[in-house]
Amino acid sequence: MFRPRLRAPAALGGNITISSSSGASMLARRPAQSALAPLAQARRSIHHLPVSRHDARVGVPNLLSAEGFDLAWTQHMTLMLNRLNQLTAGTTYEDRELKSIIIRTAGNQSSAAIFNYASMAHNTDFFFKHIIPASASPAEAAAAREIPATLRLAIEDNFGSVETLRREFLAIAQGMFGPGFIWLVKANGLNQMGRGGDSLRLLNTYHAGSPYPGAHYRRQMTDMNTVGAEVAENEDDPAENWLKRQAVAADPSLWKQPDRRPPGGVEAIPLLCVSTWEHVWLRDYGLGADGYGGKAAFVEAWWNAIDWEAVASLANLNRPKLKT
Repeated sequence: MFRPRLRAPAALGGNITISSSSGASMLARRPAQSALAPLAQARRSIHHLPVSRHDARVGVPNLLSAEGFDLAWTQHMTLMLNRLNQLTAGTTYEDRELKSIIIRTAGNQSSAAIFNYASMAHNTDFFFKHIIPASASPAEAAAAREIPATLRLAIEDNFGSVETLRREFLAIAQGMFGPGFIWLVKANGLNQMGRGGDSLRLLNTYHAGSPYPGAHYRRQMTDMNTVGAEVAENEDDPAENWLKRQAVAADPSLWKQPDRRPPGGVEAIPLLCVSTWEHVWLRDYGLGADGYGGKAAFVEAWWNAIDWEAVASLANLNRPKLKT
């Protein structure tokens, strides 16, 4: 028997099919894209590939080819951020900056995947931000390669010479059996020569590890592989913590931000880093099995591509005043 099928006007908002069967009519609505769908998708994809200072068509001069840059930056960062968006959709982390996510998830085993993707994306972005781009003119590139006087003096105070710092970067990279990052950081306390002034140190992190003190925090009395720092703190003395919460409720000024630093932790400000991950250098430099190329050659080339002006702007160094 013929069953009429009538289509409602498209203006009603989607494909609507009206059919009759066994004397009864049934309204079947095909899924129509909601006007709010783009907004929801935007929230789920809040972390986007940052605009790079480098030209993907040419890569990074004297460091990475266009193909090498595409793998190390475009493909890798897109993957990290897409995975991060998937894991954070609908959570309190979906609209937070990467550094905030790193600090807040570092001590929580259940958020390990979120931490890894956020930290890896942050570290990779930091690495590429301190490399001279192809768009720099010869004069600009030459100026960027010149270490500002204040930064040079701080390096000499802490490492003896700029050449010593270069060799230490190279030695640490060669000694890292697994992938990671090597960081030049500004730390609190005396410099490495035991004098006042700014303290610069080298710090290596493996895999997606973070140089920020808050991301290193681990409670000593509780297994942090199973609980987070806040949970461990509340387990110390439930009654005492209940009283503290009541006091804070009565007087919010008593509330203090939890210290996420590890015991004895050093406040460190990242200034510069180099990635030793294979996907960054393997395509352009090979394994280096024959004594040529490889990770060592990549780090050497990276040293000559550092934008020292960008490093100095982060360092905000101050020379100690001489006593008279």
